Amino acid sequence: MKSKSIYLTLAILFLFISCNKKTESEIENKFVKTWYDTQYIVPGRSELIVKKDSTFNYTSAGCDWRVFSKGKWKIKGDSIELTSSKIDTCYMAFPFIDCGFYERKDKERMVTIPNCKPDTGSDFCLFTKETFYLRNDSLIYKIKDSKCPDSLRIEFAKTPKIRKHYN
Repeated sequence: MKSKSIYLTLAILFLFISCNKKTESEIENKFVKTWYDTQYIVPGRSELIVKKDSTFNYTSAGCDWRVFSKGKWKIKGDSIELTSSKIDTCYMAFPFIDCGFYERKDKERMVTIPNCKPDTGSDFCLFTKETFYLRNDSLIYKIKDSKCPDSLRIEFAKTPKIRKHYN
């Protein structure tokens, strides 16, 4: 009888141990990949590369504009938080999301180095603790700016969107 209760106790203990939460590395692996925009309004393409070494690269381009960013990421619960690194080259800069830009009185353009005059064809996109979470196979931005419309949705997928060609 004693051996049966020991086996039963061990079996129950094994069940509880095997039902543990996902480890942080399991969560990280879901984020580490190349993500492609899905919901961009104007003709363009954005790509977010989340690397295993806790860094990221972001590029976005349209008809006559190019932006990029690079920085560090970290896991926050079940989400990922991106923050751009400081760079030592002069670029025009803007926040990843700034829905209140046109309402501000001070609409001066930002630059990556104080008082510099950018002369490149690209701009730098500032990620400041920008949070993304996973839903199904999509990486979705958690909007923190209350001035943004409810309809704004920034979403990335594992595969590039299909381009339509109009003839």
